[in-house]
This record gives sequence, C-alpha cells and structure tokens, in this order.
Amino acid sequence: MIRAVVHRGRVETSEPLPEEWEGLEVQLVPLTPDDPVPNLEELLAAHEALGPMEYEPGEREQIAAALAEQKRMGRADHPSTS
Repeated sequence: MIRAVVHRGRVETSEPLPEEWEGLEVQLVPLTPDDPVPNLEELLAAHEALGPMEYEPGEREQIAAALAEQKRMGRADHPSTS
C-alpha cells in the first residue's frame, strides 16, 4: 500500500510508485481517523527512540513568533473571533 494526499486536486504520493503499476487504474479510498494504522506500535517505538525534543538557540522564539503570526492572521480573516 502506498499512502498519498490530495493537494489542490492532485494526488501526491509519499513514495515513488512501483514501475509495474505504470498504466494501471487505481482506486483512491480516503482514510478516516477511525482507520487503524497497521504499524502504529512500530511508529510509536521509532518516535520514542528519537529521544526528547531539542531546540537550536532561538528556535523556541521563532516558533512562538510564527504561531503568534498565524493567530493574528486568523483573527484578521475572521474578526468576529477576536
């Protein structure tokens, strides 16, 4: 199985398609939050093995500024939520 996302009306795959798929018709079926992730335990173990999050100097401030800007832009687009 190859995962993909639909972005602006185009399908973008997470990895290259196998050559033997060339010319085949495929069926796209959307995933929902209720769909099981077959390798969830493996993914969680890999995530845990990465260890704690580490920030470069100034990175926390950059993230906070970017989030504040997104919040400001959202409020500008929707004044009733201010």
